[in-house]
Amino acid sequence: MTQMTRQPRILAMTAMATVLLAGAVQAETVIRYAEYGPERGVRADAIKYFAEQIEERSDGEIRLDLSWGGALVDGRDVMRAVESGFVDAGTFVPSWEPRMLHLYEVGDLPMGSPDAWVAMRSIFELASENAALIDEFAAHDAVYLMQFNTGPVQLICREPIEELSDFEGLEIRAVGPYIDAFRALGAEIASFPQIEVYEALDSGLVDCNQVYWSNVTAYQLHEVADHLIELDYGQMLGLVGVINKQIWDGLSDEERALMREVGRDTTDYLARRLLELGDEVKADLTEGIDGHTVEISTPPDDVMEVVLAQGDALTDDWLDATAEAGLDGEGALAQFMDAQERFEATRDSDGYPWE
Repeated sequence: MTQMTRQPRILAMTAMATVLLAGAVQAETVIRYAEYGPERGVRADAIKYFAEQIEERSDGEIRLDLSWGGALVDGRDVMRAVESGFVDAGTFVPSWEPRMLHLYEVGDLPMGSPDAWVAMRSIFELASENAALIDEFAAHDAVYLMQFNTGPVQLICREPIEELSDFEGLEIRAVGPYIDAFRALGAEIASFPQIEVYEALDSGLVDCNQVYWSNVTAYQLHEVADHLIELDYGQMLGLVGVINKQIWDGLSDEERALMREVGRDTTDYLARRLLELGDEVKADLTEGIDGHTVEISTPPDDVMEVVLAQGDALTDDWLDATAEAGLDGEGALAQFMDAQERFEATRDSDGYPWE
């Protein structure tokens, strides 16, 4: 074979290889995911777990490109950014933008099981299967992707809380339905993203912050506040990973099923970490972290009487508001509570999925 006859064949083979390589590159789906929090803590670990499992189980055909600390978009604007396509997916806190996901906020009501896994699996099922909630996400060109949870609500403060009167005039950073509970104690309320709390506590702009075991150390709040009041009040389940609906619809049936499966497994992963976390963080804070110790105390009984009395009132207010908006809040709440009963029964009979 002469050099002249070999050269066209080599060129043809090179061109074919280029086409095949281009096809392989195009086959990979890269999802830009925006997280407003830092790259540490249990939620960050859960997001990383989700990303790792998606890439592994899809054989590299789907990959998440993660950004942290609001680098791409401010936490309040994540849903709008997903809706517009500015980012492909991200973590959104509905209580920052009330009524944007009004039905989904059922997860923020201080009621139901205190068990992280029971509550998370229940809201995951509700948001994945309830037609009204699916439509609520779709109205923002979004699809429910994965579930997060804060764990029970606590307070971290610059000064100790020893009696009910200590709340009078106290400036507390709070979000969601818990705002009314703290107002009922006589506190003044400020509301802004958790990522801004460190500076606010350090400067004295706020006296206390609504917090959870999952983010006390993640946001390094132990460095600027010396007292943690262990309320163990409710769970903030209105904390969600969403993906742009057009991207979701562009996936194959198998890929969407895989995403949903990994979302469920991420729910279990995070629930397990949250259940383990309380004792770990308490021990670390009491022993001290880098020279910073935090005194942990339980609130007086009369404080908890006021706080807990707000639970039913908050639920009634939410039901009234959803009805006024033409939404089936009663149906969503009933399905959510039924799911909690079923998952509690499953846990009692079979244990947790990881046991």
